[in-house]
Amino acid sequence: MYKKTAKKVFLTLTLGLLAALLPLMSSTNAAVTQTEDGVKYEFEDGIQDGAKIYTDYKGETDDGTAFDLSGATCSFIGQKGTSTSVNVQIDKAGLYELVVRYAEPFDPNKKVQYLNVNAVNQGEVSFAYSLGWKEISAGIVKLDKGTNNIEFDSYWGYTFFDYLIVKPADESLTNLKVDKTLVNPNATKEAKSLMSYLVDVYGKHIISGQQELCGSHNYEGSEAEFTYIKEKTGKMPALRGFDFMNYRGNGLLWDDYCAERVIEWYKEKNGIPTVCWHWFSPANIGKKADNSFYTESTTFSISKALTPGTAENTALLNDIEFMAGKFKQLQNAGVPVLFRPLHEAEGAWFWWGAEGPEPCVKLYRLLYEKFTNEYKLNNIIWVWTSYAYDTSSKWYPGDDVVDIVGYDKYNAMDGKPNGSAIASTFYSLVKLTDGNKLVTMSENDSIPQVSNLTNELAGWLYFCPWYGWYLTGEQNNPVDWLTEIYKSDYCITLDELPDLKSYPYAESTIMYGDLNGDKSIDSIDFALMKSYLLGSIKEFSVSSKAADLNADDSIDSLDFSYLKRYLLGDISKFPAG
Repeated sequence: MYKKTAKKVFLTLTLGLLAALLPLMSSTNAAVTQTEDGVKYEFEDGIQDGAKIYTDYKGETDDGTAFDLSGATCSFIGQKGTSTSVNVQIDKAGLYELVVRYAEPFDPNKKVQYLNVNAVNQGEVSFAYSLGWKEISAGIVKLDKGTNNIEFDSYWGYTFFDYLIVKPADESLTNLKVDKTLVNPNATKEAKSLMSYLVDVYGKHIISGQQELCGSHNYEGSEAEFTYIKEKTGKMPALRGFDFMNYRGNGLLWDDYCAERVIEWYKEKNGIPTVCWHWFSPANIGKKADNSFYTESTTFSISKALTPGTAENTALLNDIEFMAGKFKQLQNAGVPVLFRPLHEAEGAWFWWGAEGPEPCVKLYRLLYEKFTNEYKLNNIIWVWTSYAYDTSSKWYPGDDVVDIVGYDKYNAMDGKPNGSAIASTFYSLVKLTDGNKLVTMSENDSIPQVSNLTNELAGWLYFCPWYGWYLTGEQNNPVDWLTEIYKSDYCITLDELPDLKSYPYAESTIMYGDLNGDKSIDSIDFALMKSYLLGSIKEFSVSSKAADLNADDSIDSLDFSYLKRYLLGDISKFPAG
């Protein structure tokens, strides 16, 4: 009796365990393992399209460096057109993070592959040089209940894949909650109002945008894209992209009245202006062709330009000073602007990215310091154009000088539009700043289809197609797709914007004595006050008002004394409050 009961209980438990595991088994019989981090799928047991399977692989690179991938059976994708994928089973639809173990011994920089989920492109994944196995996040994607196919499709190819781990995404990243406080503590009320609106719509809607063609104020072609959108959709974009490329110091200015158009767009049209800057080589130093913002068209050195006393440095500072005058013109008119300098730096095709991340970050921070602290430009919302590569964090200038992270999406392939919302890329950029910054599509070819934006839960703040063919070409934006998104409830058009000049915002509460913004007053703040008074630092990461402890509009030894007495317990509050 006891033996029969025990056997019955054993069989019941075994069947129950098998039933629990069955949803994890893919239709391809891929090996599935439950780990502490999630569910692991082996690529060698998945679906191969031209990919090769290797066990305990050993080889050498083109330069003769040996590498050893022993201890694993893996899949290898080579030339374009090869791919490897696994089918994963999901009990509940939602956002999941993909972690992949790979090796990439063939390119000292990186290889980039397409990530496809259920045959829909989700963007690109970068695989940095690695002579051994390495785990990285391949991004966060929306997976459906049931079977989902996860595929790495060769773009630059030549990468080994061991396994994929699928786990629920961190809610701190996917809730898309961003603080409304701008990095410039002295931001104008117009900039605060605009930022407040952007945060309020983030993740709930996408703002429509369009880049204009550079030219003079009355240039016939400057309105072509906007006329096209109006004719096809009956609507106008809420955001307009401008380029300050023709504003130059060193006596090289060609004034195309772009600043005036920015003012008109905000003041008369109630639209959102965003400005990029194709920065010609300052003073034409090193110029080899007219388009000297391109690396191939100039020998201008960013490192020399950051070295005081050089001709490059003098020319650079002259350009910055002249450009500051144009932004001052906007500020005097009460116009806030989304400004994204040094865009696409990681691509290295512009001179500001040609020498790697260190000098580029230094230049961005110099530009921020000059504009914000020296020229007192407080109308700017700062945008950094990033990539979603494994190396992108090295290029990021820092949370203290960036308000919005942008991504320039150009992924229409083989003459066909790409309506994917590339959720993996979006959430990789969210993760870059731990969810602290808004993420937007600062340039693009195909506008993501509205169904993909909502289904994939990709909360891009706005889209902004480049001008000409990038908007009007059917291989980029079919007219029915364009009409669909512009007329959807999810997309905000110009007529749907509130009055941006009076949009409500909350004033930031100043915590006197908290000089690093960590919501506490301690020895770190004391050290910062001392460094400021000694001249070792020129600013705090919070409003300078937080250091004016006696509210006399200056920061001096009296404030230092008050902070010292507070930390010693002699006083419990500051005169300022």
